[in-house]
Amino acid sequence: MKIIILIALALIIGYFAFQKITPLLLDQLAEVGSTKISRQLAVENVKKLPEVQEFLKNVPNGKVEVDNELEGEYNVHVYEIKNGHTATFNWYKVSIKSGEIRPEFEINSANTGTVLGKLCYPSDILPPGKIEAKRLADNQIFTQDYSGNQNGGKSNYAFELEAGDYYLRYKTSGGLLGYSTTVCPTGSEETCGDTQQRILKKVVVTPGETISNYDLCDYYYKDTNAPKF
Repeated sequence: MKIIILIALALIIGYFAFQKITPLLLDQLAEVGSTKISRQLAVENVKKLPEVQEFLKNVPNGKVEVDNELEGEYNVHVYEIKNGHTATFNWYKVSIKSGEIRPEFEINSANTGTVLGKLCYPSDILPPGKIEAKRLADNQIFTQDYSGNQNGGKSNYAFELEAGDYYLRYKTSGGLLGYSTTVCPTGSEETCGDTQQRILKKVVVTPGETISNYDLCDYYYKDTNAPKF
């Protein structure tokens, strides 16, 4: 009989203890869940980065927005709308759990500058290839691989280069070449179909600075008026 009474007392004490502990556990779980940062906080943290502050200082209409949420990260886009086109400054991956920020493009190195732009192709599918940068001082060519958008690559690129004057082009795996020219800089101008000689746009790279909107989109030339790289 005594054993039954002791068991009953233990059950009663355990019941009341559980009633007290359960709210505490729920509060702790809620506190842990609250460590997930919001989209707004992700944007504000990206805005605090020194290079983003400098970008927004120089580009008052610059935008910082969460583009999407994937695999536990916010993809934050820093950009501006220029001449009807989106000009990307950078993309930032922000961990939803920890808040860690990782830039997609490493920019503003002390000894190099960065060229930003868009890769185009006269089709919805941009094939893999190489971005080639030719330094005009010595004709040395620097290359950067691109996986193509069918393999998950974005149409934007960033190319970090030493100081100097350059021409850039995109060489697809099939051998087609896309340039940035004065006649057809974005691939959407009416003049892209003209037969006049294509003149390449020169990009001047300065240490610590970023050059935007160098789009490699001109595929609309013929052999007779092709750019001279």
